[in-house]
Amino acid sequence: MELYLDCSCGISGDMTLAALAHLGLDLALLQRVLAEAGLDCRITAWKETRIAGPGMRMDVAWEAPQPLRHPADIAAVFHRLDMGESARARALACLEALTLAEAHAHQTAPEEVHFHEVGAVDTIVDIAGVCWGLERLGVSRVTASPLPWFAGTVQCAHGLLPLPAPATAWLMRGRPVRPTGAYEELVTPTGAALVHVLVDEFCDGPAGLLHRQGTGYGSRPGPEGLQAGLRAWLVDQEKDQRPAVSHALGGRECIVQLECHLDHLSGEELGQALAALSAMPEVPDVLWLPGTGKKNRPAGLLRVLCRPEHEESVSMAVLRHTHSLGLRRHCLERLVLPRESAAVTVAGQQLPGKRYVLEGQRYLRAEADAIAAAAAAMGVGTPAIRFGAEREERPADL
Repeated sequence: MELYLDCSCGISGDMTLAALAHLGLDLALLQRVLAEAGLDCRITAWKETRIAGPGMRMDVAWEAPQPLRHPADIAAVFHRLDMGESARARALACLEALTLAEAHAHQTAPEEVHFHEVGAVDTIVDIAGVCWGLERLGVSRVTASPLPWFAGTVQCAHGLLPLPAPATAWLMRGRPVRPTGAYEELVTPTGAALVHVLVDEFCDGPAGLLHRQGTGYGSRPGPEGLQAGLRAWLVDQEKDQRPAVSHALGGRECIVQLECHLDHLSGEELGQALAALSAMPEVPDVLWLPGTGKKNRPAGLLRVLCRPEHEESVSMAVLRHTHSLGLRRHCLERLVLPRESAAVTVAGQQLPGKRYVLEGQRYLRAEADAIAAAAAAMGVGTPAIRFGAEREERPADL
């Protein structure tokens, strides 16, 4: 499932979590999960209607005095949360992005960052809640519209800051923006961190079958004409893609190609990674193309194929076995020839193979592993089995 965020009217942590609640996320369950992790707070959500129609608002409250939190303190909360590893990794990545942005804004070391506005309990809830919520809603991919550009000033603990705030501006680097003429904060640091980490692609609209739509409103109504809040759509990508074809009939289907450049693995590590990925039943093919990378290092291109429904697990497997810091994704269409299992007679032996149809003609091909096993049993090389052998007739002596 894909989540599309229309950020044209702004984005913040509470708006994003409210939009997920409008899509069906249970915030009462989130409150219990946070309490079990040692963060006692009260999360309330209510329906609200503005210019964009019905939506939701949410608020976080707490009674106990809250300590000044460093990044390690917040990370410890995330590690205690009852959530999947993929969701936890997203939350930790958002925290790291926010930490680096604050460190840049205040010109201090990341570990010395003191969270003020962004370190309050509500922002911890926003980051953890959004990442936990994406997992609960079955979202594996996030897309978004370009971000709104805005100006003006905002009063905070450090004084009067220009907008976008320095931390927000740092997080918006490399992301597409559009001018709005607004003179108030439309993108908060937490909202920018969520976009910075979670959005896989920026586009002008969702692509697929629209499943559900939710709207999250913030605490401020926003300037005139920009009161639509954050609108989010759950998009069923599979309905817009070709289903897996029957191998017996053939046809066209969608396949995901994951790839990355590698130059940091030893030969042993690379071999183990290729073996582990090739052994996965969700992976129909693995390809390694050697070459030369930056700084004239021996490098190569790793390509792994999988079905769209297996993309999340296969992506994590590629990262786990290679420790690549990036992974490219391409959704391709492939043509599958009709094929079926069949027995093939090779060198007088019945071996398992495939029968396939090409241009109306039937062909038989033995499985490579079966040929190798037969050759090993006979004590000959694989080509001797594949190509066959004939006894040479020697002429009679005269």
